[in-house]
Amino acid sequence: MSTDKLFILLLVVLLPLTGCLDTIEPASADDAHGDDADNEPQWVNGVGTNLINWNLTLNDNQWLEVKSAVGLLIIGDENSSQQETVQYGMTVSELTGWTVTSTGFSPIFGGTYSICGMMMDENCYASDPDGGWTITQWSVIYRIHSV
Repeated sequence: MSTDKLFILLLVVLLPLTGCLDTIEPASADDAHGDDADNEPQWVNGVGTNLINWNLTLNDNQWLEVKSAVGLLIIGDENSSQQETVQYGMTVSELTGWTVTSTGFSPIFGGTYSICGMMMDENCYASDPDGGWTITQWSVIYRIHSV
């Protein structure tokens, strides 16, 4: 076999292995997030059934981050055979009118927060005033940052 053919054969065999023989240690998960990862607040999962009773009051040096705020709604009359269960993104509402959608950050520091089962005509409802839907379960995942 000629030298050129041997060299090409070696390239064909070894080229696909390029990068497979890494000897550098991979970075740890802590290094990937930097030094601030240890200082991040822990996530809290508030859950409940039926009546939404989640309330949260923050000091002026605290700030709310919401990862998820959802509820399971049963749509239809209790006596109806055509009820439907849906997952619905809820709004976290601050007492003075500020809102955080089902994922986001509060636009203010501090405040008193609760969950709206549904926002209609700028009013927050934990249950349907007309009786057309009922919340069976709810969940809010959040954390509080110090500022």
